[in-house]
Amino acid sequence: MLDIINGFMREFDSLIKFGIGLLAIIFVGMTWIRTRSLAPTIGAVVLGAVVVWGINNMPVLTREVGEDITEQGG
Repeated sequence: MLDIINGFMREFDSLIKFGIGLLAIIFVGMTWIRTRSLAPTIGAVVLGAVVVWGINNMPVLTREVGEDITEQGG
């Protein structure tokens, strides 16, 4: 039973990551359609890339932030 739940959680995690990537692509497309300008579109690409990178590297970021908190906490 636990293996089935873990499998569903992995699939759900993959689905969430796919959805965020898709939303980033839509965000860039909508920015281009609304502005027809290169500068805001490049900004949207960079922002989308940072968000997707952050979501895909959440375990690393969580560990690094946890280490910083424990160092500062004493």
